[in-house]
Amino acid sequence: MSAAARTIGYDVVVPRDLHFSMSTETVARHWFNGDPWTTQWMNAILSAVPDGERWVMNSARAQLDNLKDPEVRQAAINFCRQERIHAREHDEMNAACVAQGVPIDKVEAVFTKIRTVMQGRLSLDMQSSIAAAFEHFTAVISSVMLENPDLFDKTDPELRAMLFWHFVEETEHKGVSFDVFVAASGGGVKGYVKRVGGMALATAIGLPIMLGNQGYLLYKDRQLTNWRSAIRMADILLGNPGIFTRIFKSHYFPYFKPDFHPWDDDNREIIQVWKRAYDESADTHKAFQALVTWHQRRDIKSVSKLRHITKAA
Repeated sequence: MSAAARTIGYDVVVPRDLHFSMSTETVARHWFNGDPWTTQWMNAILSAVPDGERWVMNSARAQLDNLKDPEVRQAAINFCRQERIHAREHDEMNAACVAQGVPIDKVEAVFTKIRTVMQGRLSLDMQSSIAAAFEHFTAVISSVMLENPDLFDKTDPELRAMLFWHFVEETEHKGVSFDVFVAASGGGVKGYVKRVGGMALATAIGLPIMLGNQGYLLYKDRQLTNWRSAIRMADILLGNPGIFTRIFKSHYFPYFKPDFHPWDDDNREIIQVWKRAYDESADTHKAFQALVTWHQRRDIKSVSKLRHITKAA
């Protein structure tokens, strides 16, 4: 891993202590565009965010004394500050879901119980490796969402603003847990084996938990047999934009390369759009709209370029 790759993004890991209004008015029962299956898939993931964010935060904090590079250490500190705020805001979102009759507290408890067992039995380096793996997954999901803001056209603006703020910051710090692990474990062959083991364990634990929790939430929501909704979710995960397809085709297996780094996929341009708009307005809603406008302009340019190529041919 080159020093240039490692330092990408470190100057932009900025904690923003934002607070959003999460209530039954802003978090509908089926908040993801009114679609039950997609909403409960997202809920199955987001239910673990508060406890998960605190876990990866504590894993990084526990390694601070082992980080000799001041740049990595400062990035880890800022990462912890970001994650603390994320956990707080998602606590409120989860509480709003519970108030809507969605038993997110039950599925969150499942993750917490498993996390507690792992925390008690795994070494600090292995916990850091699993944290890096989970952060890789969240960064890829965030990347897909940032590239497809139209997926949230019918989501409440306040909730949408909160989620996209989170997606941006997950992208900002997507390499930090990885670099903390590499720096603390010493890298080399032993570090690589631990990294591969951490990803394998994160997959073996995380995927069944997510699918099981989604099934439980759909059952409690009486939506298990809503096949139209299931087909819509399948299109998002496997078709367009193909979140699962992208994760496993373009991002999962490259993680096992010895020279892999999260910033091999350099997507700073898209988060800079949101950040510039937010810095100018201090308004997350305007920052989201700036992102939408940027995509629209880029699409127009792409169509224009395609027409030019077609005419030239």
